[in-house]
Amino acid sequence: MIFRKESLISLLILFLGFTFYSCASTNVSTRPKINPVYVTNTNKIYLLPTQEIQEKQDCLQLLNGVFGDKNFTLMMYFQGDENGIFITLLNDFGTDMGNLSYDGEEVVFNSAVFPENLKAEYILLDIQNAYYKNQSLQNAYEQVGLTFEEEKTEEGIIRRVKNGKKIVEEITINLNSIKINNYLRGYQYNLTKAEE
Repeated sequence: MIFRKESLISLLILFLGFTFYSCASTNVSTRPKINPVYVTNTNKIYLLPTQEIQEKQDCLQLLNGVFGDKNFTLMMYFQGDENGIFITLLNDFGTDMGNLSYDGEEVVFNSAVFPENLKAEYILLDIQNAYYKNQSLQNAYEQVGLTFEEEKTEEGIIRRVKNGKKIVEEITINLNSIKINNYLRGYQYNLTKAEE
């Protein structure tokens, strides 16, 4: 599959642009502080420290996403531990399309293809909702008036971010895949570990 520059920008806007329209545009790579993420239109949360990750991650994942009536697919190399989160986005040919890092103090997103004003904190919050410790997430969401729940099933774990009784986001975690469905913003994506 060959991507044109316009298609690549559209893909990233779909993947990263869930709620960017509600926040002022800034340059992520030169920003000295971390911006909060608007989980709802009024409730915002800051990213948690990297020490709250549940277990070390080092894997290549296939990312299949849906935003409205548009579908997109990317490869994502993900490394995460107490020192930070590092993500490299790749196209079908393995070409680097962007790098995202978070060390607990700063978020950096660099790409020659994607606009600099995209807020990577939104991606990182979804990653944290899937990979961080349940109790830490519960505490963080409770402080901003939201609920974070975790339910264990035979197949894996289901996590939910709720505003009262309304589910904002649902994360389904199985052995080799994670499905993130944001009902409020109207997007979903699946992360599937590539076979080694």
